[in-house]
Amino acid sequence: LKAQALQPSWQLPPSSPPRTSASPLAVRPFGPPSLRAMAMVDAPARKGTGMIARAHGIAESLQAQNEELHVEKGHMATIKNENVSSTGGMQGQLNEIQKFFSEDVQRTLEEFKVQAKLQEAENVRLQTQITNLKGEKTSIHQQVIAMQRRVEEIEEEVGHE
Repeated sequence: LKAQALQPSWQLPPSSPPRTSASPLAVRPFGPPSLRAMAMVDAPARKGTGMIARAHGIAESLQAQNEELHVEKGHMATIKNENVSSTGGMQGQLNEIQKFFSEDVQRTLEEFKVQAKLQEAENVRLQTQITNLKGEKTSIHQQVIAMQRRVEEIEEEVGHE
């Protein structure tokens, strides 16, 4: 069909027999087709073998291919839209996941800061207690030393009597 489509309309394909005026679809060389040829083209039940029938067949073939092309373009557009929507959907999901993790990290960081402040306050409280206890220990140690001296003094007094 491609080879036939590339040939000029006035040239017959090599496999076609030469036309004679007795052919039912005789075409005049430089004028409109005969009435009989036009009647044959209008009759869908009959298939002609002349140039008009071939041209009509080629036109039908082109129209069918054009319709097929439009259907395929529709399919391609649908596939493209599905791809765009699925890509957008995936990007949306990725954005949601990123937002979730970002919020989670932020929340964890804030909790850490709160815990760090609580720990710092606890450390200050414990350090104050340690300082107080050391002061008490020193005071008690001094009292113990003072009592030991007093005991020694009392022993000396008792021992001399």
